[in-house]
Formats: sequence, structure tokens, C-alpha cells
Amino acid sequence: MAYAAWTDANAYVVGDIVRATALQASGLVFRCTTAGTSGASEPAWATDIGSTVTDNTVVWTAVASSYEELAEIAPSAIIELFEMTLDATLHGGSDTFRWHSGANADVTGNIIWNGNTYTRLPVQAEGFDYTNTGSLPRPTLTISNLDSTMTTLLILVNATTAGNDLGGATVKRIRTLKKYLDGEAAADPHAKFPDEVWFVDRKASENRDAVSFELASKFDLAGVMLPKRQLIANVCQWQYRGAECAYTGTRYFNANDGGESTLANDVCGKRLASCELRFGQVTSEGTVTNGSNQLVLDSAFNISTGDPIAGFAVPTGTTVSSISGNTVTMSANADAATEVSVSGTLQASNTSTIILDSVAGLKVGMVVKGTYLAPEGAMITAITGTTVTMGRDAYPGGIYESVGTGTLTPYFNLYSGRSRFEEYILHGYTYTSGYNPSIGDIMVSKYSTLARKITVNHKGTYISYYPRTELRFFSTPEPLNISYNDKGPFSVTYYRAITFTAQTYTFTAPNTEYTFRTELGLPYGSFPGVGRIR
Repeated sequence: MAYAAWTDANAYVVGDIVRATALQASGLVFRCTTAGTSGASEPAWATDIGSTVTDNTVVWTAVASSYEELAEIAPSAIIELFEMTLDATLHGGSDTFRWHSGANADVTGNIIWNGNTYTRLPVQAEGFDYTNTGSLPRPTLTISNLDSTMTTLLILVNATTAGNDLGGATVKRIRTLKKYLDGEAAADPHAKFPDEVWFVDRKASENRDAVSFELASKFDLAGVMLPKRQLIANVCQWQYRGAECAYTGTRYFNANDGGESTLANDVCGKRLASCELRFGQVTSEGTVTNGSNQLVLDSAFNISTGDPIAGFAVPTGTTVSSISGNTVTMSANADAATEVSVSGTLQASNTSTIILDSVAGLKVGMVVKGTYLAPEGAMITAITGTTVTMGRDAYPGGIYESVGTGTLTPYFNLYSGRSRFEEYILHGYTYTSGYNPSIGDIMVSKYSTLARKITVNHKGTYISYYPRTELRFFSTPEPLNISYNDKGPFSVTYYRAITFTAQTYTFTAPNTEYTFRTELGLPYGSFPGVGRIR
């Protein structure tokens, strides 16, 4: 059957079959498997059976154009056509010769298919089958030479390239059905088997009756390498400053990759290191001052005027304006400083914040060091007014410091009358030795992390009791568990809330490495396995 060409913005239902608007070498047509409306432009069609293509809301599945006809009980005859196209460089012309053997159907004359005439001529082709031996087929094409046409063609070709014998000519094997030939009711050049393209590898034989050629695929031609250029490890074969290399810079080096001052002495060492010197990015440690365009580097080697710069406090799009020694003048002023020391006060209410005298030269991402910061190394996450917010609390366990240690002895009062059990109630503590606490201090002992209220455990009864005057001066955030049996003295440590005072804090850049020529990509010459990446 003849298939309609695909059209844009058209509604298709499941089962509709279309062909591409241009002739496909694959011989495939496309069946609608999801109904919808086609897009505004033709999709990229699949090249193997069963693959799907999404076209706006339509989904097409690739099928063989000859499938339905071949599935019939009495299919139309298969017609085998051959085209041989010459190579102008090898053969002196690019003519195409077309033949058919006439053996596949009751055809007594020439065949016209897709507007081209195929001359009836005794042609025998064999050996196209693929096997599982791992080697590619090498078919044989034998063409009648009774009228000496092939001998004449060989003479003309060999006059251009001696001994060529049509080597390198392209041979296309086309198979379709008789019903699809021009002039038939169902004529359709799109309905065919996938095209097979071969190349003449050598002339196998020639006599007055026939000429035979051995064909090969493009991957199996004698003397042809893939890739055609031989690759040698760590040796670039491109012409330096040529079209492939494309280097036109003013950074000059000798064959040993040493620096040179003039173009006359510029020689590429043809090594990967030579390529990196010219195209690669350059990095160097450096420092900047807020509002200044001076970037002081450890080394300015291989940096040139016009090179883009990237790094801390350097605005986007900044380039090198000039170079003096190891100092680079930038095209824009730095928007922060590599290091800033400024006075500020850590906030007890939120120890992730510091109120500073000034935030000039500071930038989010800088690292903070200074007194009261435990541990050091927090990073600025936000700057609001003169308040700097760090990524973590300076005192995640509480804003307290130890002020001394001492010994306390608990004492109990006998309590009775409310139950049939005798109970001893913790009445308080007596100061024995060591540090004498002040009002507001916090006590820590083996009985609790931080004291808050006293709990007595005696004969299975738990009684909460706030201490009397003996402990009035304690701030007590947690309970103590002391039983009547714990009558002996015990050691305690006293803590007091820190009063934060103004200190000098140092803010440093998270990274002091600056990169030059940031937008360039290494072409990497013809080094094996690397490839051009820009």
C-alpha cells in the first residue's frame, strides 16, 4: 500500500500509518500507537524497528514499510536494484549506474523506481548474509560484460587512478516490491527494505563475459583506520597556531615550556603540559582589600592582560587591566577584603550573632575567629546592619563558665505524722570547704548535671522539696537525687553565666585562591582519549 506523508497539526488515531516527507534509507514507516495531534514541525524519525517517537501529543512506533505486504499469503515479488556511484577524486567523475537483473519478476525491460531508470542487465549478487562468526560479510557483485561496457568503464577509471579498478565506488542494494514500482497502482518509493550501502574493495575477476567485485562495509576496508589519524600518547599532531589548534594568544613559551617574551621564540612542545600553559586556567594565592582594584598574588606567571578573574571578593566579569610584578590591577574594585579585624560583642541572648562596630569589608562565607568563640571557625551566613550571623552557636552547651569547686554536706530532718512510714526529708546543705558560691551561681555534682530542686528517695517515697535559707543563693535548673543514705559530703563545681564584653574578631576569606582565564576550555590537541572540549 502507498502510505500518506506526515503532516503538521493533524489529528491521528491509533493505527494510522504515515511515512516521512523525505525518503528514508531505513525503509521504515510509522504507526500511531497513542492518538493525538501532530506538532508544528516534523519529528526526528527513528531508524530501527520498534523505536518510538513523540510528536507533540502523538506517539509513533517504527514499523517496516513492507511488513503488511509480505505477511500476505501471496505477496508481490521482491525486486532487487543496484546503484554504483563513482568517486570524483578516485574515478574522475561522480556518475551513478543503475541495474536490475530482471530475475525477480516477469520484467522484460528496464525498471523505473523513484523516477530513476534501472537497466535490465545480467547481475548476480551473493554473500550478503550476516553470520555469528564475528566477521563482517564481504558480498560479491558480478555484472555482465558481454558488450564490454564494464571493461570500458574500468579503462576510464584507471586512467584517473592507475590500478584502481573502481575501488572505493559506492554500491547501494535496494529491495522493494513489484507493486511499489513506478507505474503500478500502489507505486510508492518510500515502501522498501532498508538500504544496504557497500563499497568496492577490489576487482575479483574480469573476462569478456563478466566482471566480479568484492564488496565491503565502510568498517572493513583494507588499509583504512578508524580514526584515520594515527594517535600517539601525549603527542599533539595539530599544527601549532593552525586552524585546529586555534591558539592566537600572547603567552609565549619554548619547546621546554619555559617562558618567552616574543612571538619569534614561541614554540609548542606538543605535550599536554604545553597545551595547558596556553589554554588552561591559572591559579594563584592572593589577597585583596575592600574597595581596591589591587590583587596581590604569590605569583603572576602566565597571567596576561585581559584574562578573566574569579575568586573571593572579585565581582563577576572582572578582568586583568595590567600587571606589575606580582600585583594585578583589576578592572573592578574588590567588594570585600581577604582579612578584616574589627571589634564586636557576642550576644548572650543568641550566641550565633555578633554585633560589630563596622561590617565594611565583610562578606557572607567568611570564617570568624576570636575570643568567646568555642569552637572557632564558624562561617558568616548573613549580615544585617552591623549584626553578623554565624552558622552555629558559639556556646551550643550554654553560656556558662566554671568559677570554682567545693564540698557540701547534706542534712535531713525526720518527718512523721502524715503516714505510717518514717521519712527523712532533705533540709539543706552545709558549706564544708572550697569555693564559697554567690547568688546566681549554678551547682553541678555527681547527683545531677545542673541543680534545680531537691528530690528525696526514702522507703520508696519521692518527695520534691525546695531548699531553705541554706541554698537560697543557688540558681537550680535541674533536680538532685539524694537519698538519706547519702549523708556524707560530696564535691560540687560552680558555674556562672558569662558576661560577654567587646573583643576583636578576625574574619578571613574561605578561599584565597584566584583563578584566571575562567571561561576557556582546553582544546587538548589530538591527545588520545581527551578530545576537543571547547
